[in-house]
Amino acid sequence: MQSFTADAGADKLAYQVTGKTTNLAASDTPYGKHGKLSVGTTDGLSAPTILDEHGMPFQLRGASTHGLQWFGQYVNKAAFQSLRDEWGLNMVRLAVYPREGGYLQGSQAQMDKTIEQGVQAATDLGMYVIIDWHVLNYNPNGDATQAESFFKSYAAKYKSYGNVIFEVCNEPTGTPWYDGSGNDIYSYCTRMAKAIRDAGSDAIILCGTNTWSQDIDAVAGKPLSADGFDNIMYVLHFYAATHKDDLRAKLQTALNAGTPVFVSEFGLCDASGNGGIDQDSANAWMTLLAHNNISYAAWALSNKAETAAFFKPSVTATSKWTGDDLTPSAIWLVNTSRKLADFADHAASGTSSGSSKASSGTGAGNGKKSSASASSSPSAASGGLTATAAIRNQWNSGATYAITVSNASGSKHEGAWQVTFDLDAEIADIWGGTIVSHEGTHYVVAPMDWNTAIEAGASAEIGFNASSTGQASQPQHLSVQ
Repeated sequence: MQSFTADAGADKLAYQVTGKTTNLAASDTPYGKHGKLSVGTTDGLSAPTILDEHGMPFQLRGASTHGLQWFGQYVNKAAFQSLRDEWGLNMVRLAVYPREGGYLQGSQAQMDKTIEQGVQAATDLGMYVIIDWHVLNYNPNGDATQAESFFKSYAAKYKSYGNVIFEVCNEPTGTPWYDGSGNDIYSYCTRMAKAIRDAGSDAIILCGTNTWSQDIDAVAGKPLSADGFDNIMYVLHFYAATHKDDLRAKLQTALNAGTPVFVSEFGLCDASGNGGIDQDSANAWMTLLAHNNISYAAWALSNKAETAAFFKPSVTATSKWTGDDLTPSAIWLVNTSRKLADFADHAASGTSSGSSKASSGTGAGNGKKSSASASSSPSAASGGLTATAAIRNQWNSGATYAITVSNASGSKHEGAWQVTFDLDAEIADIWGGTIVSHEGTHYVVAPMDWNTAIEAGASAEIGFNASSTGQASQPQHLSVQ
């Protein structure tokens, strides 16, 4: 949805990180500006997403702690303020390991104290905070009774806190999303959602998915919304050097099916948390997340001797870090998140011409709905495909466009396709596709490999920014071939 292209480097900071922070007025903090969040639908996105209290799409940009039993020293107000003021972040994720010497294996008292400190620090700073039950590669039903008690207690404790989000299982693995056994991830998530709602909390709930939270496309067959739960999202994790086009395609499939997605953990390196980084893959991921208003939390707030850690092993500071303290993973995160923050501030400053309204949403989100600018009439069908174009945002010298190609046939479309149109504007950057040819005002664009195939009843989107000298106009003579 956002006209944003990620292009961050990991070798040099593009922004100053000096350790200096600012005492913001409450109304100027992330929570002060956006308030309590909900999950709902918005024009231009195929899946429900996070909306702020004004009914507008809002992206959470966050950092995840490592296990609180190992790296709890980073859970402090000064650290979170550094993340807010110099890193461009508005959210922190608290990783509560049930096992691995964590909450259920001897560290409960310590971790309860750390969780409370973390939630209070985030609240004082007007940031959002995720309480993450950090299940690793096992069936979460094995600890379901203890998890239910945990979430019931914390949901009751923080039911009046509009900035708290609950993540009920981090990376359940070897367990299907739903198989009707009552011992699947769906059954576990339903039990946790009921505990949270019964405790009086209507906070957003994040549900992990099978295979280290990669099987996001399995959710559509049995979402919790079918049982009456709202404000539910489903978790995808990626590590950019391991997970590339195949997993991005699974994400697109899930979005096309109407699944609300939250990336609660990711890294630039391989899936071990170590190895070399792949910033090109990471930038492709972040561009995709931005265009679909998908929130994220990067791993990890620690000085552990691994690639994913934000701080060099020799760094002992637990807040007010300088650029010299940061690893390439942190440098890239700052560059990306600060650019996203600047983009969001620019959009909120009144340059967008789109209006918004709150209404009753339908489908998986059951939340609010935000409206966008007008779109064109569908093109003539070609092989079951139709194309529409919409102006999403516009300013004095240009606009953001989205071309949506829909498959109205009863079968999956797997062949190549292109969209042709005339536009009296110069395309500056494009996402979800590529320019095949451009002559005068005539354009031919094609999708990427990962969004070429379109399921029956689903759609694919190509977006771009275009500059012009006059008022933005709709693409003319739109057709899909």
